[in-house]
Amino acid sequence: MNNEIEELKEVIVPKAAKKKSYFKRGFFKGLAGVLPALLTILVLVWCYKILRDYLGVHVNSVIEWMIRTVRLEKVAIEINTAIADAISPYITPAEPVKYALRLRPVVGIILSLVLIYIIGSFISSYVGRRLFPKVEKMLLRIPIVKAVYPYARQVTDFFLGEQAVRFERIVAVEYPRKGVYAVAFMTNENFRTLSEKTGKQMVVVFVPTSPTPVTGYTVLIPEDEVIPLDMSIDDALRLIITGGVIIPERERTRTSAPILQSGKVPPLNPGLSEKAK
Repeated sequence: MNNEIEELKEVIVPKAAKKKSYFKRGFFKGLAGVLPALLTILVLVWCYKILRDYLGVHVNSVIEWMIRTVRLEKVAIEINTAIADAISPYITPAEPVKYALRLRPVVGIILSLVLIYIIGSFISSYVGRRLFPKVEKMLLRIPIVKAVYPYARQVTDFFLGEQAVRFERIVAVEYPRKGVYAVAFMTNENFRTLSEKTGKQMVVVFVPTSPTPVTGYTVLIPEDEVIPLDMSIDDALRLIITGGVIIPERERTRTSAPILQSGKVPPLNPGLSEKAK
């Protein structure tokens, strides 16, 4: 039987096709091995640029202003130049008196992270929990700020708050049309006004898009048309991000047809070996 399979493979699969198949398999395996590292590097570089351009530069400007204000510019220049010389002689400023005080971007990034940690620790303290709400009330009295700050606060609380992204459950809904189902997150079990107008219990669900589940559509739908799914948030996110390639093991349907695996040949039909001969 094994000899028949090998002979059939030689007849059906030419050597050129075999080489092409080996190259394609090796290429995609290499791509699958390299892409995660490349994506990780891209995300880290993106985070670095965000911290540098929106936090680090401004923090450095404030520190440089404070140094000049307290008249410690000469000391700061000596320290800054010494650090630059220790790292590399090629990054020493061409005009030390004028430019040596300009702190490196990494200094601003480190100080920004330290500052964020200090502010967070203060807000979490007893004094901070009592003082921070009063500061927010003061901000809400400023004409332009009060039109922006509440919505910015809602967004940050949604992603970073202690109760961030608290979904009620994972469901399936008929969306975008009848007969087509989408995996969604139920975000609220009641929408009063619409429930009163329609006479049905309306729930709010968030239908994410693939492969970026942070974007999607907010849909209001009758509760009796929602199908609860026995899935965790992690399983649902994996399903959405991979476009359905990765699904929970318990959701895999068992079929009577044999599933072919890489490197295996399906069983031969009774008369096939005779025809090959």
